[in-house]
Amino acid sequence: MVRIWLGDHLIAEYLAEPDRASRYQRVMTPKFTGLRITVDNAATGKASELPSSEQLWPLTVQ
Repeated sequence: MVRIWLGDHLIAEYLAEPDRASRYQRVMTPKFTGLRITVDNAATGKASELPSSEQLWPLTVQ
């Protein structure tokens, strides 16, 4: 389970295999220094699959 936090607020959850989740965390943490990205073994709740493009935000502001 990959979780993305803004302060104490959970803003996104993704399911991924452990290696892919760790890679996502390593790549995204430096790009989004204001967010905390955690990887947990327990998969609970409804989470989306990790984006295949490995981009944190699938949509951009227009």
